[in-house]
Amino acid sequence: MKKTILLLTTQSKGISASQIRMKYFRQALEKCNYNIVNFEISLNGLKKYLYYFYRFPPKDLATKSKNADLILTTSPTLLNAILAYKVAKKRSIPFIVDIRDIWEEYAKTAHFLFYKVGVIKGIVREYYEALTHATKIFVVTEHMKRYYENIVGLADKLIVISNGTDTDIIRCRETKREVDLICLADLNRPYHNLEFLLEALKGNNLRLCIVGGGSFLPKIKKKAQDLGINEKVIFVGWVPYENLASYLCRAKVGVVGRPFIYNVEYLYTIPVKTYDYLAAGLPVIAYGPENSALEAFIKQNALGCYISKPDPSVLSKELNVIVEKSDQLREKARRISPRFDRKNIAKKVVEIIDEIFA
Repeated sequence: MKKTILLLTTQSKGISASQIRMKYFRQALEKCNYNIVNFEISLNGLKKYLYYFYRFPPKDLATKSKNADLILTTSPTLLNAILAYKVAKKRSIPFIVDIRDIWEEYAKTAHFLFYKVGVIKGIVREYYEALTHATKIFVVTEHMKRYYENIVGLADKLIVISNGTDTDIIRCRETKREVDLICLADLNRPYHNLEFLLEALKGNNLRLCIVGGGSFLPKIKKKAQDLGINEKVIFVGWVPYENLASYLCRAKVGVVGRPFIYNVEYLYTIPVKTYDYLAAGLPVIAYGPENSALEAFIKQNALGCYISKPDPSVLSKELNVIVEKSDQLREKARRISPRFDRKNIAKKVVEIIDEIFA
């Protein structure tokens, strides 16, 4: 009999990273004859605060889950996992939590007031309870796997399902690499540390293209203006994923930035853009805290350079070196990228769910 899987996500503006990841999971499951039911939690207006304070499953979620044989959800938001657990427990069905970020660590500083008064602590406590009862937990790096093993002791349930790219969409024909550096950035998030990159540009003659928009965009533009490097930086705003290749394929090197803060959110995760750079044949130069998962990934695969010293002059020098060597590194990046094709990664998810039902 055909099994039904409920995909539980949160509504978002535009196309979010979680939606992209779940899209490939859904396609792979449907291809293997699973019936997929989608449910998006709306966190607009007052609903957002009601859900976070009371964390009760909405009635229509309970209705949608009636015929489900399994629930698959993704975190963040942590609320997804909490609600999936409550519904799955009531119906006595298995559920899987796919964890993309260690949001609970990021929240300690990003939402300090809510953390201080105990709201976030209560959410995290319920979140960990949900993880303890999950049938399987997916994480995106080995570093994250070890982190959650230490917190909730679920070594047998934790499985690494890497983030990835679509090598059919991000594919480059022979084009002129006329832009030295490119950085993909959701500028509604403050953690790209682009100010550090702009300061490094002041010390060289390289050109940078920033793809992305958001509330922090005016601040970044002002920083470029204050540094007197306007002519070196191109801001192109939001670009649909299907059109990213036209920008990535014109660049020589992809940049990934993080704050120089020892927060496990920055230490244990690898930004999705990293894999899109590889599919476009871009070597990667990154910066952030020392001994991160991203640093290990770049060094193990000899893909470029990682800077852990918060000195713009050091980054400036390395940017010149990697841009100069970019043609030599390009083929290596292309060879590695099929390992992280989302279509192949999603097949592993199907195998795990097959085993659960078996």
